[in-house]
Amino acid sequence: MSKRPDGDPAEPRYTFLLVPEDGRGAVLERTWTRRRVSSAAIGAGTLLGLLCLAAVLQLMTLPRVLVHDDVLAENAALRAEVADTRAQLAELDPLIQRVRAYDDQLRSLAAKGALPGFGPLDAESMAERDAWIQGVVGGAPAADAPPDVGLLTQELLAIDLDALDENLARLQQANEAMPQLWPVEGYVSSSFGWRRDPFGRRRWKFHGGLDIGADYGTPILTTGAGVITFSGWHSGHGRMIEVDHGQEVVTRYCHASELLVSVGDEVLAGETVALVGSSGMSTGAHLHYELFLDGERVDPLPYLPTAPE
Repeated sequence: MSKRPDGDPAEPRYTFLLVPEDGRGAVLERTWTRRRVSSAAIGAGTLLGLLCLAAVLQLMTLPRVLVHDDVLAENAALRAEVADTRAQLAELDPLIQRVRAYDDQLRSLAAKGALPGFGPLDAESMAERDAWIQGVVGGAPAADAPPDVGLLTQELLAIDLDALDENLARLQQANEAMPQLWPVEGYVSSSFGWRRDPFGRRRWKFHGGLDIGADYGTPILTTGAGVITFSGWHSGHGRMIEVDHGQEVVTRYCHASELLVSVGDEVLAGETVALVGSSGMSTGAHLHYELFLDGERVDPLPYLPTAPE
């Protein structure tokens, strides 16, 4: 080991020779001190450690990266599904609106109670209805189950909306044909059904209408729009008006003192067609009002909208 000029031992040196493999060419010579070699070794070790740390961190974060990619893919699929669902709902909206309108109008007709056969279902009918619904939808879905738009689309498209419209129009016509108001202002003096014959008190006779007592000459109003099919004298009923309202609904106004319309005339609900009298077999001024449904005489009282004043 050599010494420095000041007497201290000289720092060890290392010489590196880079010789070409074939022995030709210049030989590269590099001389490093121990300190420099140590520094280079430390630097190389540090770099290698950093590289290893980076590799470990990369391996640790790889699952998260993969999950993140899966989440992004799932979100993209959900967005596409939502967009498709919205498109289907937009296509169904006109159908849904028509069905809702039909349901609202049908409920309105039922609420009036004017149509035979309308009203709340009894227990047996409700059970049959529920069984039919279960057969269509295949059981009730879970409370947290998302709506099956595809199934809803098929069910709505399967509904014949034109047939529903025709049915609704028919029901509305039937509702309009039913009594809309009382035919005369007065009081019920005799109801529909069996009663003692006023001309023979010892015998019972079926009374096929509603007697409404009123002053002589009180206007008699049609209870619905229709066409006059009879205007004249009728045995027993005296001067009588008959109105065909369509939908197999017919009304009669009997014992009038004067008739104001002729056969073939079209009348509106509330139009005056005659005046109260006591013609025919009558014991005093009143209106004998009759209602026929499908050719059968029925009690008019349940079909009149409100009690007379």
